[in-house]
Amino acid sequence: MRMFTNVLITGAILAMAPLATAQDAPAKATAMKANASDFVDADRSEVAIEKGIEALAASRQAYRNAAAISESITIVVSSPMGQEKVSMKSAYEKADFRIEMDGQMEITGIGNELFMTIPQSTDKYMSQSVQPSGSMETVLMQMTGGGGIPDPAVPFRLGKAKLQPKEIPGLLSMGAVMNPMLKGYRTTATGSQVLLEGQGGSSIVSINGKTGLVDRIDISATPPGAPPDFKMDLAFIIDAKVMKSLGQPITFDSTGRTKVAGMQELFPQPKSLSKGEAAPDFDLELLDGGKVSLASLRGSVVVLDFWATWCGPCRAGMPAMNELAEWAASSGSDIKVFAVNVGEPKEKAEQYWKGEKFGFPCLLDPDNQAAMAYNASSIPLTVVIGPDGKVAEIEVGLSFNPRDEASKAKHLEEMQAKLQAMAAKKG
Repeated sequence: MRMFTNVLITGAILAMAPLATAQDAPAKATAMKANASDFVDADRSEVAIEKGIEALAASRQAYRNAAAISESITIVVSSPMGQEKVSMKSAYEKADFRIEMDGQMEITGIGNELFMTIPQSTDKYMSQSVQPSGSMETVLMQMTGGGGIPDPAVPFRLGKAKLQPKEIPGLLSMGAVMNPMLKGYRTTATGSQVLLEGQGGSSIVSINGKTGLVDRIDISATPPGAPPDFKMDLAFIIDAKVMKSLGQPITFDSTGRTKVAGMQELFPQPKSLSKGEAAPDFDLELLDGGKVSLASLRGSVVVLDFWATWCGPCRAGMPAMNELAEWAASSGSDIKVFAVNVGEPKEKAEQYWKGEKFGFPCLLDPDNQAAMAYNASSIPLTVVIGPDGKVAEIEVGLSFNPRDEASKAKHLEEMQAKLQAMAAKKG
């Protein structure tokens, strides 16, 4: 669940300050979610499709003509595994721009130079130049591993200057619908909407009638390689403002950073973790106050469940982990169960944790130090540490169906038996 588009690469949350303040931005109504069934036969006619092409061309021109643009985008991904939310902010002025993807990366474009950083490695950056014959959008695609940036401003403002109007729908795949073609157009109370259909699904682009910018994109798609009945819904909710100028200039400071050649080199390299080796020590803050170190737990059986609020499978499996923790507390055995929130600020973890009313302790790993030590590059990750301080079990992902009570009960029964047996061997 970490990667539907490249906006979902990692999970840590950036504490992002606003890039700009609006100047004389008109108030606008919020575009509502749209469905393909909203488009009647008249909306799918040849005349309507021609109007849709014209609407997209006008929107693209609005992005290119704007002196400055400030955007705040919320991406909601809904699937049978649950729901995830990711946020990003962007600002554009002249040929410069900055895109901050929530806890994942920051990309800055100044002139013909692109710079990328990630919050996990503040001492590194990568950069790439845009050749005279190339486009900024193409280089962005290369820097992000081919997935691009899920922001309509990127293809509309930073893409090729000259395009045929009928080529414009193809710019809006958003990493989900391949080779989209315009199949419908209709006007709405807030502007207009175009219906795109392509390989893998369909999307509806809502265009604001006042600014000409995109307010919202609703996508229904089946990811490549997934079963035909596996559907994902994506909503890109965009607050875009046309401005006279940004509140501050866009800059990039490489002082104290080392330039690396590729994206993978930006990330700290996780250590391998194997059964039987000494568990890496940690000293982490508790959500409710205080600290816990692995050294202080020596002699206990310790269960660590690495998770994040954006991770659907993590959330789906957490009630079972809560049940396991309740059992451990009443078992009479020396078994300690901890959740470990990775890469997120305390406020983010606390809001979810207290909302769900989980009763076992949650450790905070906002800088991913413990996650890196335990090779939690994919979550959920459950690690069991024996009384001797050595790794006894490693489980990546969910080994049970959290929506199936029988599957969950079997999983808990097996875990309880393993933990009880380890605790009984103490000493």
